[in-house]
Amino acid sequence: MFKQRILATVVALFSLFIVFGGWFLTNELLDRQHVKLMNKVNSIDFNEKLDVEPGAGRTKTSLSTKEIANILKVWTSDRIRHYHEPYEGQLTMEEAINAANSWLSYFCKNDILPKEILESDFTQTNAFLYDTNPVSQVPAMITPAPDPAYSFWSVNLINREVSVQLMINALTGEIWMVDISSSSLEVNFDNIKVWDVLEQYEKYFGLFSSDEPKREEAYASKSYENNQIGITVYKKAGESGHYGTIHFSLTSTH
Repeated sequence: MFKQRILATVVALFSLFIVFGGWFLTNELLDRQHVKLMNKVNSIDFNEKLDVEPGAGRTKTSLSTKEIANILKVWTSDRIRHYHEPYEGQLTMEEAINAANSWLSYFCKNDILPKEILESDFTQTNAFLYDTNPVSQVPAMITPAPDPAYSFWSVNLINREVSVQLMINALTGEIWMVDISSSSLEVNFDNIKVWDVLEQYEKYFGLFSSDEPKREEAYASKSYENNQIGITVYKKAGESGHYGTIHFSLTSTH
C-alpha cells in the first residue's frame, strides 16, 4: 500500500512536470520567435523610401469587394490575433516595410500628409505579422491551410514625438488602415483637409463611387460597391490646440 502511494505521487508529480514543462516550452518558443522577428526588423535598411502611384495598391493579389468586407469585419472584431511567419504568397517583412515606406513617401511628397513626417528620425521600427484565422486544434495535415488574406502586417515607425502605424494586408500588399499621431509642432495636421486625404486614398485603391459622401471639417467618409466597403478619414485635436492625430482606413459598411 505504501509503495502504491509513492508510485501514485510520483506519477502525479511527473504529470504536473509534463503540463508545466509543455507550457513553459510553448511560451519559450513564442518568445524566441518574437526575438527572431525583431532581429529581422533591425537588419533591414529603412532609409530607402520608394514612390507609389495611386491605384497601385494591389501589388500582389486582388480580392473581391465581398472578400475585403468580410476580412475587415474579422480584423475589427474581438477575434484573437496570433503572430506567425509568412505563409506562401504573403509579403515578407522586408516587402511589408518597403510598402509602408513607399506609401508614406508618396502621400507626404504630394502634400497629402505633412512632408515633415519624412524628416522624422524614427528611433524605433517594428513589424509583426498577425493571423486572424482561428487557431486549429487538430493536426494541420487534415485541416485546410489558413486563408492568407486574413493576415496583416502591423508596421510601426516611432520616435518621441511622432508615431505612424500601418496595417497592411499580407496577401495584397495594400495599406488598409493608417494611424498617425504627433506631439510635434513641426508635424501637425492643421492644414490637412480630410476630404483631400479621402480622395487620394480612394485613388490609391482605384475606387469610384457616385454616392454622396459625408463631409465635415475633421471627418469624411464615403461608401463604395453598393455600400459593401467604405473609406473613413478623421483627425483629432491635441491638447495644445493643433491636430495631433489622423486616421484613415478601409471599412466594412455592413
